[in-house]
Amino acid sequence: MTSLPLSPQLSNQGQLIVRNQEYFELEHLVVVGLSADELVSHLLSDRVGYITALTRDYSAYRHLKPLQANPGGRLALSFAPILSADFTRPVDGVLLFLQKSKPLMDFWLEMTLSFLPDNAPIWLVGENDEGIKSWKQRLKNSFGYVKSVDNARHCVLLEASEPLKKPESFTLEPWFETFSITAGSANMDITSLPGVFSHGRLDKGTQVLLETLNAVPSGKVLDFGCGAGVISAYINTLPGEHDFTLVDCDALALASSDKTMNATGSESFTVLPSDGLSEVTGPFDLIISNPPFHQGVKTHYEVTEQFLARSCQMLRPGGELRIVANSFLRYPPIIKKAFGHCETLLSRDGFSVYRAFRKRL
Repeated sequence: MTSLPLSPQLSNQGQLIVRNQEYFELEHLVVVGLSADELVSHLLSDRVGYITALTRDYSAYRHLKPLQANPGGRLALSFAPILSADFTRPVDGVLLFLQKSKPLMDFWLEMTLSFLPDNAPIWLVGENDEGIKSWKQRLKNSFGYVKSVDNARHCVLLEASEPLKKPESFTLEPWFETFSITAGSANMDITSLPGVFSHGRLDKGTQVLLETLNAVPSGKVLDFGCGAGVISAYINTLPGEHDFTLVDCDALALASSDKTMNATGSESFTVLPSDGLSEVTGPFDLIISNPPFHQGVKTHYEVTEQFLARSCQMLRPGGELRIVANSFLRYPPIIKKAFGHCETLLSRDGFSVYRAFRKRL
């Protein structure tokens, strides 16, 4: 274990990994769930020969993508729901970052086991408040050897090897779950993957929002933080012609929304990865959202606050912003600052629906 000073530009998990860097001095390390810190740069500082990495987070992908251009081509970074296993070099070990969703972890473990060589270890790192302490026992359901490597910075690093059973193959399709929801007079089939917000059910906030949507004028609709595509699927059942842009930072959500919207029969939709509004170009007639305010188990407001502040410029004159949020969140002042007003359409079950219009010229 190294006693080197730990970089403040590393997450807690990254600091724990660097503290135990001797475990990762491999020719080819696969990293699943990579976050947007400086860990890759540390590992590639002549400690790891080559890294294949998967991230579900588009903001992390944008941050880390320039590293792929470094001389030597020692990083292959993917933003996708799953990691393709057609590696050009043998895998020496896998580092997996713990996710809040246990179904997602089961999904990623099955994926990892499909390409993990029998003699290669897997490391799992996570924070205490994400539930990492329970995973030492859970890993014993899949591996014959499990040990704790280290704990520090409120994190634990586990190592597992000797897989008990490996899948013959792994594909994405069996992991999609389709469920039916009813909103107003509409019945819809929604498809989602493990780890997507409100996987397999209609969440209360979106339900409250849909109750305020009796009619939506024809035009271009931006569904921000689209998740599994519930809001756009519902609007597609209403009268009018709508051109949808569904945006999310989560690769799993985008794959889910694409499935959901294809099932509606809509031929006018685009599913778009974006870090906030980074990849979005307007103008739109309606911007609608049940915006996220969590990353993992942590409360995170910045992306939504920036979205609300910029949304007015993304609308046509007379265009509408409509969102649902937990009533305790202080979003109305941000909306008022951007639009000059903010109307509360409905408050129920701890949620409020807010509306604002861009002034006509």
